Amino acid sequence: MWNKIISTIIVFFIMLMPVMAMALPPVPTGGKITGLRYNQKAPYSGVLLNSIAAAKLLTDKNYSEEQWKLKLQYELAKQSARLSLTIESHKASYQALEKKHTMLIGIKDNEIERLSKIASDTNDYSVWWATGGVIVGIGLTIAVVYAVQPGLK
Repeated sequence: MWNKIISTIIVFFIMLMPVMAMALPPVPTGGKITGLRYNQKAPYSGVLLNSIAAAKLLTDKNYSEEQWKLKLQYELAKQSARLSLTIESHKASYQALEKKHTMLIGIKDNEIERLSKIASDTNDYSVWWATGGVIVGIGLTIAVVYAVQPGLK
C-alpha cells in the first residue's frame, strides 16, 4: 500500500521536474555594472548592486567557468583511463592468444616430424613377412594333405 502511494508521489514529481526547470528565469548576459556615489541617479533602469554583490556575481561567473573546465578535464581523464584500460586488456589478450598459437604450431610441427620419422622408417620387414607367409602356407598345405589322406601314413 505504502509502496503504491510513494511511487505515485515520485512519478508526479518526476513529471513536474521539466515544468519547474522551464519556469526558471533565464540568466541575463551582457549586463552593465556601474559604480554610483551616494544620492547619484542611476544611468539606466534595472537592478542596482553594491560593490560586494557585483564582485560576488563576477567571481561566481568565473568560478563556474573554472568549475566546468575542471569537470570537463576530470571526465576526459576518466574516459581516457577507461579506454587505456580497454586497450591494455585487448593487448594482453592478443599476446596470450599469440603465445598460445605459437605453442600449438610448435606442438603440431613436432607431431608431424615424429609421424614422418615413423612413416619413413627404413626397417622394411615386408620381405620377411612374405617369406614367412609362404613357408607357413606350404607347411599348412602339407599338413592338410596328410590329414585328409589316411593311407599315406
